[in-house]
Amino acid sequence: MKQFIKLMLKDIIFFFKSHWPHLIVAIPAAVAFTALHELAHCVAVWVQGGHVTNFVWLPTGTQWGYMQYSFPIGTEYSSTAISLSPYIFWIFFCLLAGILSLRRTNWSFWIASVIYVWLFIVPLADILNTTAPYLLKNANNDLQHAFGAVRSSYALIAVIVGIAIAIYGFLLNKRLYRDRSIGFSAYCVLTVVATLVILAISL
Repeated sequence: MKQFIKLMLKDIIFFFKSHWPHLIVAIPAAVAFTALHELAHCVAVWVQGGHVTNFVWLPTGTQWGYMQYSFPIGTEYSSTAISLSPYIFWIFFCLLAGILSLRRTNWSFWIASVIYVWLFIVPLADILNTTAPYLLKNANNDLQHAFGAVRSSYALIAVIVGIAIAIYGFLLNKRLYRDRSIGFSAYCVLTVVATLVILAISL
């Protein structure tokens, strides 16, 4: 047991020590991802023939960002598509990370960490940042606009999807980092910690 804990802590410390440089760009990156989030909403409006009337991409004390839109009278459009567009965009990011991990030769550690952090962890953080308030507080956000009030089945779906994403993330860690990947126990601990941090921020 002591050896198990020692190896797990070694992996966790290694992960933090090798990924801390990403924290240097955390604030500008948060702004950039907020802009991408809102831009995805805008694209969904534009492709349906609408007009963006307001675009705010700098986070405030109450919102990360927001946009407003209008459509010509009589235009049929999907507000659900507009609400969900950023999250579909982030899912493509996560899938892209998986595709890049299939490279036969190893990525350099730095490139692997960029892929893992910015194409997987950060997009998922934005999804969880919206999903948690919606499921736990029925918050008035993109998911409520798309799906309406929370139903009891949504929690079960969220758990199933969350487990699938966690498994995907662990396999992604193995594929990207290869012999420098962290073990399952350390991955589970880091996943729980990251989830709790995001919940603390979003709720």
